[in-house]
Amino acid sequence: MPVLNFNSLDINYEISGSGPLLIFHHGFGSWGRDWNRGGWLDALRNHTTMLTFDAVGHGLSTRSHVVSDHTVEQRARVVTALADAVNVEQFGFLGFSLGGRVGFELAASCPQRLSMLAIGGMHLLPPSIESDRFNRRIRVLKSGRAKSVEQPDGERPGNDPLALAASHEALLRWRGAEGRLGGHTAPTLMFCGEEDSYYANASETAVSMGFTFIALASTDHDDTFFSSTFAVESVVGFARTHLRQSAGQAR
Repeated sequence: MPVLNFNSLDINYEISGSGPLLIFHHGFGSWGRDWNRGGWLDALRNHTTMLTFDAVGHGLSTRSHVVSDHTVEQRARVVTALADAVNVEQFGFLGFSLGGRVGFELAASCPQRLSMLAIGGMHLLPPSIESDRFNRRIRVLKSGRAKSVEQPDGERPGNDPLALAASHEALLRWRGAEGRLGGHTAPTLMFCGEEDSYYANASETAVSMGFTFIALASTDHDDTFFSSTFAVESVVGFARTHLRQSAGQAR
C-alpha cells in the first residue's frame, strides 16, 4: 500500500482500475478498504482509476490526537495532495458521510479540481447544528466507553478512540459549505437513505443547489454505504457519464 507523507502525516492509499481518476473518501470510523463492502469497487473498476485511502485518524494512516490534523479543510487538502501525487489535475470525488463533508469543502475551496462530485449520506450544513450530539460523542470516545468503535478484525485495524474524538472536535470547527459553492460547476449527485437522520437536510441541499438526488427507500445511513445496490448503480451510471465527458474535454 503506497504512503503519502503530508505535513508529517502518513496517508495510506491504494490505486486500482483504469480510466479517469475517482477519489473515494470513507465515513467516520471506517477505512479505505470498506469500499470493497457493498460492491463499490467491483462496480466501478472497469470505468475509473480508483484511489481509496485511509483518512487521518483511521485505518493505517496516522492516528493523530491533534485536532488541527482532522479539520475538514485539512482533509480536503489531503485529497488534492493525493491527486497531485498521481499527477492528475482534475478528478472525480465520491464521499460518504464524513467524506461527503470533505466533498463539499472541495467544491467550495477548489472547485476547479473537480470533474464530478458524488456525495452520500450528508448535507452542506455545519456540524455545529448538532453540537450537543457531537459533544456527547466526544465525551464517550474520551471515556473509552464507545461501543461502536471498530475492533481489530482480520486485516482490519481497530480504531483509536482518542483519534476519533479529535476528528469530532475538528468537525465542530467546520463552517459548512452553504453560500460557498458559487464557483462549483462540476456535475453533482447526492444520494441518501430515507431512514437516514441526514435525509431531510440532504434532500433540501440537493433541491436548493439543483443537484441530482437519489432517495433510497427503506434505507438508513449504514445500509446506504454497505448494502444498497441501488446507490452503487446510481453512482456508477453518473460516473460513467460525467467522468467520460470530462476525459473527452481534456483531450
